[in-house]
Amino acid sequence: MKGSRWFIVFIVAFLFIMFAIEYNLPKNFVWKPTFGHNDEQPFGCAVFDSVLSSSLPQGYTFSRKSLYQLEQEDTTQRKGILVISDNLRLSDVDVNALLKMAERGDKIMLVSTLFGRYLEDTLQFRSYYSYFSPMALKKYATSFMKKDSLHWIGDSTVYPRQTFYFYPQLCSSYFWGDSLPERVLAQRVFESNEFRYETEVDSLTTDSLVYMPVAMSRRWGKGEVILVSTPLIFTNYGMLDGKNATYIFRLLSQMGKLPIVRTEGYMKETAQVQQSPFRYFLAHEPLRWALYLTMITIILFMIFTAKRRQQVIPVIHEPANKSLEFTELIGTLYFQKKDHADLVRKKFSYLAEELRREIQVDIEEVADDERSFHRIARKTGMDAGEIAKFIREVRPVIYGGRVIDAEQMKVYIDKMNEIINHI
Repeated sequence: MKGSRWFIVFIVAFLFIMFAIEYNLPKNFVWKPTFGHNDEQPFGCAVFDSVLSSSLPQGYTFSRKSLYQLEQEDTTQRKGILVISDNLRLSDVDVNALLKMAERGDKIMLVSTLFGRYLEDTLQFRSYYSYFSPMALKKYATSFMKKDSLHWIGDSTVYPRQTFYFYPQLCSSYFWGDSLPERVLAQRVFESNEFRYETEVDSLTTDSLVYMPVAMSRRWGKGEVILVSTPLIFTNYGMLDGKNATYIFRLLSQMGKLPIVRTEGYMKETAQVQQSPFRYFLAHEPLRWALYLTMITIILFMIFTAKRRQQVIPVIHEPANKSLEFTELIGTLYFQKKDHADLVRKKFSYLAEELRREIQVDIEEVADDERSFHRIARKTGMDAGEIAKFIREVRPVIYGGRVIDAEQMKVYIDKMNEIINHI
């Protein structure tokens, strides 16, 4: 027993030391974009959603419904719909639902690097997709190279023009085409030698610089469709990146005073899964190995302590049957109180219950006496007249309260026992 106690102390101390070492190791961030509601990594949206929930007075809620499902909901209250994804390829059903909501007054903001050809053809724009590389972002950030600039050029009566600075890997996608929607909200500045579609946008070229839209809107019916090509900014990292959260709030202010609903209906399923404690442990290598070591330790402990410790097996005696003793005690109490009629009543209740259960006869129902007596006689082989005489004689004791002596009580109980034994 003493050795087992020291073994447990050693295991607990070992786990505590391992936990302390892992806790003090440098934390490794996962730079994979998920936009997940519960993801606290840089490109998740846990902090993003939390800040917006507490900052937007008109309300900010979370959903996993598709645009078609949202369009089928109650249409009496207008709302803003926010969709964030790195690859939003909308089908014609989604686009039609989106346009119906916009036509009746809703405002839909789509934040993605790709939107699907059906939406592009409908709103007459094209989007340039740029693959995001976490390694390229780390290399660029550690080289201390200057950030790219995004110019806010929305309505100057509401917000003054302002320049925001982001790493180019976060804002490398943009819009282009012969006929862009009516209002550009923000644009990125490119060097003309790095721009890939210069021949198609001569009107946007100024000397050696090219200005390409990264956020724009299009009126549709009573509502509006807002397109943003920089989804990585709408994440925890973008919300905490210096003063650049102002850029996010300026874009969201285009929803007006409508309550905003962010939907995850178009994200990868892995990003929509609720983060359980074990899922969180398995997603991080140090915690995963700590969990594995704990399980291995528990298994080893069970193996080494599985030796059976022999103990004396106690002799268990069969419980004595006290039913007869209890019955005699109760009978003695009734005999001493000379309550003979009550004993007959209890015995008669037992007889009536036995007859109901065994032959479906209710001797407590006076109207059925003739049928009941003949059925009892057929079942027991006793004389029907004798049974009728006994039951009619004992009923005044049961229901009328007639006082009887001990001799009469014995006669009645013996007769009821005879009927029960013949059933």
